[in-house]
Amino acid sequence: MNKIEKVLKTQAKLGYWPGFTMAMYPSQFAYDPINVDFEKIWSDRNEVNLYYHIPFCKKICPYCGFFTIAQSDKDYIIKYVDKINEQMKVYSGYFHNKGLIKSICFGGGTPNYAPLEAYYRIFNTLNTINIDLDDKLEPSMEISPELVDEEYILGLNKVGIKRISLGVQSLDLDLRKTINRDNNYNLLQLVEVMRKYDMNINIDVINGIVGQTPKLFMKTLERLMEFKPETISIYPLAGKESSILKKDNNTMTNKEKYDLFRVLHDYLLEEGYYCESNVKFVLKNQTSTHQQKIYEYQGIDTLGLGCAARSYNYHTHYSVEERFNPTMRKSLLDEYISKDFRNLKYYGIHMNEQERKCRFAIYGIFIGCVDMNKYFKQFKSSFKTDFAVHVEAILNLGYVRETQNNELIITKEGRVYTDLICTQFWSDKVKELYKNTDKTGVK
Repeated sequence: MNKIEKVLKTQAKLGYWPGFTMAMYPSQFAYDPINVDFEKIWSDRNEVNLYYHIPFCKKICPYCGFFTIAQSDKDYIIKYVDKINEQMKVYSGYFHNKGLIKSICFGGGTPNYAPLEAYYRIFNTLNTINIDLDDKLEPSMEISPELVDEEYILGLNKVGIKRISLGVQSLDLDLRKTINRDNNYNLLQLVEVMRKYDMNINIDVINGIVGQTPKLFMKTLERLMEFKPETISIYPLAGKESSILKKDNNTMTNKEKYDLFRVLHDYLLEEGYYCESNVKFVLKNQTSTHQQKIYEYQGIDTLGLGCAARSYNYHTHYSVEERFNPTMRKSLLDEYISKDFRNLKYYGIHMNEQERKCRFAIYGIFIGCVDMNKYFKQFKSSFKTDFAVHVEAILNLGYVRETQNNELIITKEGRVYTDLICTQFWSDKVKELYKNTDKTGVK
């Protein structure tokens, strides 16, 4: 038994959870001040995902660690969107050939807190610059169900949004109160409206809300089966020690969450879904999914637009935000609106060959298949040689199985412990950076 196998076996037995590692590798804790040559790093990129960060909310959820502010000034929001469009026009000039946009995703924040006018402006800009839109493009938007009506959904349909991700989190009314969520909407009626306008639907639910039991969680899943959303995303609740995740709160243990995953995994497969990643389940025999994540895992770069949006480029990962720091959010937004984005202070990491190899491994694990032939084609080296100890460990533990096509396919137990497995594929540099980082992500 090698060292990595011992570590993974011990961590699984103790119910250890390193945190949610689905964020792009290397994560933001590895970022340091850097200079970004925007034209150089984007001029050879021909296929690009677009992520628009809309950081505005009516109010801030107690578990949220994203770059968001409570903002009700619609003029300010429009100024911000106009700045995003300016930023996109500059980036489009860097593509020597027309950039092909593979996916578009609006996240936040609460994107539907912005007026429809904001999205008309965004898509008008996209239709007039040096880009092409992929024929299979399924523009996606995160939506708070408490803040949307039929008129807004119709407007999104006219703009071109095809996939809605509803932040439901839980359908238990008492649990929703603990995360400051209103109960003034009928989910089934809202879904009927979205179906009326041919929207594909994702439902976000949280695993680990204070007071939530495995039984209560499964009740939410069972109710979702009444209309079978195209995708279901199940995110483990994570946050700072100062948040609702204090040790004295009544929350599920990590071991209980692992056991619950096994139950919900089998339940959703019986209901006609397949497991796309450890947090995503997709209804069979339809094409809607989270395009952006799938393409990212396949190696397509993501261009982040807006303040604190992170860009994941073959050459460089970067953002204007050093670490999550809520005291700086308004000043960073003001600076973003008032300045040329190229003159802002950036943080990130310049990618080298080793980091790209680690990234390939981690993304393959997330998507459920490490294609070792593709790895050899890209890096001119053997995956089983470069990660010999890792491969031996996860094969021995039954977390993956090897196919005749030279692939490592993740098993159900591998899905259970995805976060544990992926941390073992971090580079030595990233591991060292993480050791010097506290739980809030601040060095």
